[in-house]
Amino acid sequence: MNRFKRLVEELEEIRRSLPPESHVPIELDDNTKKAMSNIREQMQRMPAEIAKLSIGLAKRGWYLWMDTPFTLARTATALLNGCHFEKLDDLFMTYLTHERRRIEVAILDSVPSRRNVLCPAFRAHRKKQYALSVPVFLSQADGICSELLGVGFYSRSRGTPKTASVAIRFTGSQFVSSMIEPLRVAGALNAFEDERHQFPDILNRHEVLHGKSVTYDTAVNSFRALSLLAYLATTVLTAKEYQEFCDERAATTLK
Repeated sequence: MNRFKRLVEELEEIRRSLPPESHVPIELDDNTKKAMSNIREQMQRMPAEIAKLSIGLAKRGWYLWMDTPFTLARTATALLNGCHFEKLDDLFMTYLTHERRRIEVAILDSVPSRRNVLCPAFRAHRKKQYALSVPVFLSQADGICSELLGVGFYSRSRGTPKTASVAIRFTGSQFVSSMIEPLRVAGALNAFEDERHQFPDILNRHEVLHGKSVTYDTAVNSFRALSLLAYLATTVLTAKEYQEFCDERAATTLK
């Protein structure tokens, strides 16, 4: 497993290894009991909190890549809850700028066949040529999603994202399941025309890729599209590979 999948496995192992308070085999002092209880509660709450955050961010056009630090996630949660959207944008743009090289490498390692398209787009993003980077990021994100899941990120069936039906299969990890919540709902980037009024200030792929928008070439839009690309190429890829790992382990156990 790659580093991202090892992280998921470690989190799951920690969650599984924490016994219920009534099953702790040794007598602990009050401070230790309290500390263990707090850890247990945090681990139990974490998947639901990540799922809620992931959906909230998708509504603002942002996505978490697999190596997003928990400190950034906590800050993002506070900014979302306080409706400090400009600060949220600044937070993600600053982080993605700082981690640009690692993110680019992770994406290219995940989808090496797309290097000839993505490298020029990354270069355009760095040179602030956002009119060029945004459409490529958005279109390649859709292609990566189709390659991984068999359905496009922007596709719908009776109003529901087609990715929602695919997301049902990811049952191997509560943490992974929480990270792929954006596959189950419509966010700002994949909103349909009649949903655009819900996200009036957010980049929309329909208006960009169908040539309706001529004002999409902004830094925040390019960073949002980059976050989607990173999300699909790392988080969703990890979810898929981790589920396959869990399925293989279960099949081996049954033999």
